[in-house]
Amino acid sequence: MPFLPTHLPALSVYCLSVVLSATIALSQTTLTVPNTIVTAPSTAQFLSTAQGLDAPKVHPVNATTFDWWYFDAVSTDSQESVVIVFYMSTDLGFPFRLPGAAISVDIFVSFADGSLLFYPINSLPGSLGSATVVSEGQGASGVWSNSGFSFDGEDDLSRYTVTIDNPVLGVKGTLVLDSVAPAHYPCDPLGAGANLEVSPHIGWSNAIPDANATADFTVSGRKLQFDGYGYHDKNWVDQPFAANVHSWYWGHGRLGPYSIVWFDVVGADGNEYISSYAALNGQIIATSCSPGSIRVRPTGRNSQYPPVITSGNPDGFRIDLDLGAAHGGMLSVNVTTKLAVSDVILYTRWIGTMQGSVSGGPVYNGIALYEEFKMSAV
Repeated sequence: MPFLPTHLPALSVYCLSVVLSATIALSQTTLTVPNTIVTAPSTAQFLSTAQGLDAPKVHPVNATTFDWWYFDAVSTDSQESVVIVFYMSTDLGFPFRLPGAAISVDIFVSFADGSLLFYPINSLPGSLGSATVVSEGQGASGVWSNSGFSFDGEDDLSRYTVTIDNPVLGVKGTLVLDSVAPAHYPCDPLGAGANLEVSPHIGWSNAIPDANATADFTVSGRKLQFDGYGYHDKNWVDQPFAANVHSWYWGHGRLGPYSIVWFDVVGADGNEYISSYAALNGQIIATSCSPGSIRVRPTGRNSQYPPVITSGNPDGFRIDLDLGAAHGGMLSVNVTTKLAVSDVILYTRWIGTMQGSVSGGPVYNGIALYEEFKMSAV
């Protein structure tokens, strides 16, 4: 390590800091992927580096892998929501894609009257339907050509803006996410050398665990405008999703002063894999994959664990998240479903309310968005 004198003049230290900061900020990579199904071998990144949390993690994305960027927001009264996903994936890599494409996007919308809209959109073939992702610092920005969908992220992950302008579908508007909770990996805070597998062959990085969100869209002639709570992460695989997941619970929410994210995956090997995250007033107080760090279980009707394809939808979930002794012990949360915003037997996404407390202390209320995959018949 180079030696730096301990008594540099103040101006020299300032100039050195500016130069180093500028160098980091200007570190940029660009990846353009045509909408062509690739059969070449693929390599996935499962160990973090100093930068690039939201950068592409699979090179190249072939017919049996995927890389995606996910965004959502729920209104403060839990009456409205929007979910937008940018995919580099075929239906072999992730079976919930439309066939015949490697580049696509989804938008899911729920309105205050309970009505739902869902548009899955395959890009045009070849270079006409390419996706371009520019990575800078920890953040990324992407353009899915000819779809009218794009996202723009700050290099420090402080803000993301998703923009849509698709006149064919009649969808136009923006989703703005201003982060209120620090980014993390499955088991660790932001930093180099962290494990990126939330379960075997499934990568995950969480750029915005919680955000103040503003949605302003026109969808098929209807206005969707709300302030609420938002979220952004990304997932990727080096093998087909269905070959490695038996069941999957994931969700996030704002509970009083707490921001929480949970993951519970039963892999194809029959083992349970967990990830817990909690932030309090903008500071991480828990992020772990250790046994006992979190327990997520369905409640009420259809509360079989782990769920199988024939299991019905539960009424909600119970989450016990260990904050550690320094932060009061166990955060216990009851999640109650209000609306299924997507339900296709193997997969369900819900909006719900949360109520919880830390070790029997003051009760907090909040809003959550969460999902379940059921990929096994037994």
